[in-house]
Amino acid sequence: MLTIIKKEGRLVEAYRLGDQGPEERQLLAEKKIRRAEDGTYELFSSESVNGAGEIAEAGDYFKIDAHGFPYPNKKAWFEANHTHISGNQYMQKPKPLKAWMDGMPVCEEITWLLEGGRLTINETDTQRYFQAFLYGAPLSAARDAVLVFYEVNRDETDTIQEIDFCFVARDIFEQVYRICE
Repeated sequence: MLTIIKKEGRLVEAYRLGDQGPEERQLLAEKKIRRAEDGTYELFSSESVNGAGEIAEAGDYFKIDAHGFPYPNKKAWFEANHTHISGNQYMQKPKPLKAWMDGMPVCEEITWLLEGGRLTINETDTQRYFQAFLYGAPLSAARDAVLVFYEVNRDETDTIQEIDFCFVARDIFEQVYRICE
């Protein structure tokens, strides 16, 4: 596995769901965000498939990727991992994370995800090669995407219990992260 970190000095723009700012209104009009009657939101990131978006709550934050697609961040996680600069600008606090790409040796985390059915690989479709049910929705990513691990929870015997991860498109990964030596 690789150790990665967000590039320092990169400002990100983020918005709170439910604030009805111009970015949220625009994405609602473009149907990239859908508001449900129960007050939850579906955000259709570039990894969304089968007409289902990632589930978020009012008050959660969302960012817009370089391709114009939104992706959610839970309020507590976002506020713990970002420093507010001004307006909608934030600086993510860099911390080392683990990452894996196709072609690397299969590690314990990938084996756990595959064996538990939490990650599947579609050998016949390089654009939807990786598939997983994440953040309340079926998501997929191209074969060259990077799997970024936010957290690996283990029990007292060091056995994996849960993994929080996501897919990051390769071009976005190269813009946002750097590989640590």
